[in-house]
Amino acid sequence: MRGPPTGTGSESPGAKRRPAPCPVDKMLDVVPWYNGLPALERGMVRAELRIVSLRTGEYLFREGAKSPGWYGVVEGLVKWSSRGSDGRSLSLAGFSTGSWFGEATMIRRERFEYEVVALRPSRVVILPRDTCERLWNNNIEFTKALMTHLAQRVNWLMASYTGNVLLDVDTTVARAVAAQLDAEAHSGTNGRLKISQEEIASLCGVSRQRCNTALVTLARAGVLQTHYGGLTVLDRDALYRHAKLDREHS
Repeated sequence: MRGPPTGTGSESPGAKRRPAPCPVDKMLDVVPWYNGLPALERGMVRAELRIVSLRTGEYLFREGAKSPGWYGVVEGLVKWSSRGSDGRSLSLAGFSTGSWFGEATMIRRERFEYEVVALRPSRVVILPRDTCERLWNNNIEFTKALMTHLAQRVNWLMASYTGNVLLDVDTTVARAVAAQLDAEAHSGTNGRLKISQEEIASLCGVSRQRCNTALVTLARAGVLQTHYGGLTVLDRDALYRHAKLDREHS
């Protein structure tokens, strides 16, 4: 007599599928300052987050907009840039999953002097300024995290200015890759970055062809490996050397 069929993919009556984790909760799970909050405070913060979905090419905000709070990237990739009076745009940085930005403008209660646009379909959360103010007045760990972000932003802007004025394209591309690696340091990607050559070129303000040449140079040096849909960093220390950055920079 034949036994019951196997490999049909059917589940036992009592089996339950685990629900897919919410992208926002998944991102928050690896945010140190969030996990350092008391459980009650975490629940309040989660409830107060606003979620914004962006299409490719859609602006999160433009220059002159008022800051509503602190931004965190849940999914996707957005570009931070500044536009001159002549219409030319200067790329400053890219923010990917796990990145938080906009803290300086929020603290100063000023209007944005730059713009942020989505390079691919993206989802961003906004932590309202009133919530941030409550946290920095009552939670020292949150305040430390905010100050650390500010210090890192100053360092990055100094490095970005140096790159735009003094560095060659190969070094600038290496810095863009290093910045994405830093941004996703707590996301468990193990050096695998979901970013296209076109997106890296946009972040660096260079042509796709020139960006490809720089990436080929890094690949030949054993720093990274390109593949469909992104790249994998094979040697972090070598990447930082090509980017002319100290590991302390990150």
